[in-house]
Amino acid sequence: MSYGSAYEAVADLHDKEAGWEEHVHVGSKESLNLATEALGRHGDSSETGLRIRDFETGETETYTFAELDAAANRVANYLVEHTDRGARVGAKLPTQFELYAVVFGTIKAGRIYLPLAPVFGPDALNYRLEDSRTSVLFTTEHGCETVDADLPALERIVTVDGGSVDGSATVDDYDAVRSCDDSFEAVETHPNDPFTLTYTSGTTGSPKGVLSPHRGPVELYAFTEYVVDLRPDDVYLVAASPSWSYGLNMGTIMSGIRGTAIGCYRGQFNPHTFFETLEEWDVDNAMIPPTALRQSRAAGIDLGEYDIDLRVLISAGEALDQDTVDWCEGGLGAPPQDSYGLTEGGMVVCNYAFDDWEVKPGSMGKVLPGAEVALLDEDGNEVEQGEVGEIAIKRDEAPTGSYWGRPEQSLETFTGLWLRTGDLARRDEDGYFWYVSRADNVIISSGYRIGPEEVEETLLNHPAVEEAAVVGKDDDTRGEIVAAYVTLVGEHEPSPELEDELSNFAREELSKHEYPREIAFIDELPKTASGKIKRAELAD
Repeated sequence: MSYGSAYEAVADLHDKEAGWEEHVHVGSKESLNLATEALGRHGDSSETGLRIRDFETGETETYTFAELDAAANRVANYLVEHTDRGARVGAKLPTQFELYAVVFGTIKAGRIYLPLAPVFGPDALNYRLEDSRTSVLFTTEHGCETVDADLPALERIVTVDGGSVDGSATVDDYDAVRSCDDSFEAVETHPNDPFTLTYTSGTTGSPKGVLSPHRGPVELYAFTEYVVDLRPDDVYLVAASPSWSYGLNMGTIMSGIRGTAIGCYRGQFNPHTFFETLEEWDVDNAMIPPTALRQSRAAGIDLGEYDIDLRVLISAGEALDQDTVDWCEGGLGAPPQDSYGLTEGGMVVCNYAFDDWEVKPGSMGKVLPGAEVALLDEDGNEVEQGEVGEIAIKRDEAPTGSYWGRPEQSLETFTGLWLRTGDLARRDEDGYFWYVSRADNVIISSGYRIGPEEVEETLLNHPAVEEAAVVGKDDDTRGEIVAAYVTLVGEHEPSPELEDELSNFAREELSKHEYPREIAFIDELPKTASGKIKRAELAD
């Protein structure tokens, strides 16, 4: 049979069992521990397993697979001594060797890794720790200043650089981990056992935790093979640490599964240092967030000054304009491939690394081979080509999925034939999907999904704020920014100083990507008859 393109051939011939054949080297469908697959099987290797570029010093740190495996084993032994199987273990650490040791050590020990961004303030951090009932937190001296050490389930805090807390949790220096044995036999886990609990934002309340099973990365085979095209001899760099979902799954775990080294950076993003890193490392395959590409181009970066020749450039989360796509392809050697997915449903609509693939700037791409995606109207019927519908993912024969501690919301999301994403899109005559907007109120800024209610709740903790409503506002660089509309208490008066104060307050309590970049003071928030805020009216 002849095909008109590589995509058509792969879409027709793809075998859903290929992930088990290609990504599982030690385990099976009955017993699978991701840390063994991604790291443990390389435990005797002196090959580079981890590269980290420090953007402040400009230095590159390298560690072998053997060094990383030994460090992970020490973490695993520490956790087995102090926690029970299935315990949640959080890490609020910058991109450093110990972070990766915690990730793999937690998974090896049959515990559940909780990613925590280093930029989280007290509200964002402690909400996730309390909701997940985390037992152990690995952090820094600065992290000790933001954690509530009296949370009921939090028993131990391990700090990598000193620090103390006021509270009942036991504080250990990381030397307590270093003193543990560097040998460990991974706990036997089932493919459906969870290895991570990731929080995703929505509009119906606070962020929700989603458990991901050990088999999850196995099922990322089609994405890894056809989109990322990750090869064992690639020099690979993902501009996201395992504090984020993509950095955990594709940047960390998938690196080892495919037999190549993890590559990441530490510090504030600097375009010059980043592109120098691509050149000095001779990177073949990279993931760079769309915002970083737009900011670099807007800053006047001349890519001609660097000798960079990427084979693959992933830029997931947001569409890029034609000029930025051309700038990347001309200066980096490859066009940015946008891809669409979500924590609850995986990667499902993508652009591909095939030689004959056409990137349409602004498009999410086509359906990932092995997935079934439809655009549905409010009644669950498929819309016509060109019409806007909600992206819905066909659920597997034996579907799983739940929100941590939220049975009612789990039933709403993880039942029925389709997993409805809340994202609206249309499909053109060539089968390409084009993102339109959120069906609800989630704000997508620089690729981060931000629930407005979490920002609103933080603003309401400020003594000057009576009511707050948060919406997304279009932005050329970030896609959207967080904009807040605030009514004030009593004699407080609107002023630029108060606007800065509220913005800084939210930034300190939440994350650096969540705080409102614009704040408007109004006399009264628009509401429905039942008292619900009309966010759509504010967004207009």
